[in-house]
Amino acid sequence: MSLEEKILQQIFSSGVEGVKKTILKKEYPDIDIDKNLDYWVNSGEIIISKKSNTFYCWQKDNYFQYLINSDPKFKYVYEMLKDLRDSFHSFSTTVDKQVEKLDSRLILLMDSLLTNNTQKPEVSSPSPRGSLDIDTFKHDFDLSISEHSGSSGWAELPTIKNDLCLKYQITDYQFYNYVEQLVNHFKEDYELSSGGDEGIIIRGLLHGFVRCL
Repeated sequence: MSLEEKILQQIFSSGVEGVKKTILKKEYPDIDIDKNLDYWVNSGEIIISKKSNTFYCWQKDNYFQYLINSDPKFKYVYEMLKDLRDSFHSFSTTVDKQVEKLDSRLILLMDSLLTNNTQKPEVSSPSPRGSLDIDTFKHDFDLSISEHSGSSGWAELPTIKNDLCLKYQITDYQFYNYVEQLVNHFKEDYELSSGGDEGIIIRGLLHGFVRCL
């Protein structure tokens, strides 16, 4: 494990208490702490903020939990946003399901029309959606993480999505469905981090980064 990985692991394992920036500088004098911290902040992996006039470093989920525990106003606003996000996600899921049902009915209708057409041309049937097995998806998902991850091992889910949706001709919704199956069935193989523009919702937080363990 590199020094950078040790530092990041120390921050992640510090929990809601966080770790002092000055402590990191004392423990790792031979590395440019500020440069690495800036990189992790910009990539959305950590948050740096003041606590008792001292700068602390947190993993993002731990920082949010720290704010919830220590700031009643933040907790109130956070709970409101969480309820709003959950409602929107539930609505979006319902709409996607209805669209898929409509798509299936249209395909059946077209098949019926073609069957009744005595002069229909011979066409090859496309591979049905949903035929992609989870083991195949996992193999290519892991390869894509390896190709797009940085030095810390983290990769953005939207980048992986672009690869696999293009390869398997699946929708964004289907991709994130597979991702949820992976992280639920192979919990020891993956770690998710909150942040990013899109991803999967866990405990009310958007998680847009992933890495293999």
